[in-house]
Amino acid sequence: MRQAHPVVAAAEPRFQLGLKDLIWTRLNDPDRTPPHWTGIVRAGQYVVFISDARSRAPRDQEGRPFCAPDGTETGQCAALCDDAIEAQRFAHDVAARHHELCCEIYDYEGKSKPPLTTIYDPSVRSRYVGAVHARRLSALGIVLMCFGGVFVAIDVRHDLAWIWGYVIGLKCLLLGGALTTRGFLERREFRDNPADRA
Repeated sequence: MRQAHPVVAAAEPRFQLGLKDLIWTRLNDPDRTPPHWTGIVRAGQYVVFISDARSRAPRDQEGRPFCAPDGTETGQCAALCDDAIEAQRFAHDVAARHHELCCEIYDYEGKSKPPLTTIYDPSVRSRYVGAVHARRLSALGIVLMCFGGVFVAIDVRHDLAWIWGYVIGLKCLLLGGALTTRGFLERREFRDNPADRA
C-alpha cells in the first residue's frame, strides 16, 4: 500500500484554468522526495498526461515539447488534479484548444493500468480511435499483405535471385498482419459502443 505524501507546491509551476490551480509536477525529479510522481499522488487525485495524438510524444498544455528556457530538454511533466471533474475539464480544455493533442487521465495507481480515460477533441477523435480508425488500420494492413505476397511470389518464382523482394515482401506481410489484427481487435472493441461508430 502506498503512503500518502504531501505535495509541496512551491517549486511546481501552476496553470490557472478558472477552476482551481493545477499543479504541474515533473515525473522524475531527483531533488524531490519521493523522486517519482506516483509517490506524491494521493488517493482521490488524478494526473493528466498530455501528448501528441499521432506520435504520443509528451507535450505541455500549449502543445510544446518540455524544454528549459535555454532550449535543453527537461523532464516530462504532468498536471496533478484534486478530483476527477477538474482533471476532465482540464483535459477537455486542452484538447479543444489544440486538436493535435490528446490527454490521458490516471489515478494514484499510476500507469500500471490503462488510463481511466483518453480525451481527444471530438472533431478529430475518429482519426485515432473508434470504428473508422479500426477500418482504416484493417484496410492498410490488407493492402500491405497483398503487396508483400506479390513481392514474395515474384522473388520465389525467380529462385530468390533478387533477395530483397523476399525480404521486403516478408516485412510487408508481417506489418500488414499486425495492422490488420489490430484493426479487427479495435473494431471488435468498439462494436457495441454506438458513440464510437462515427
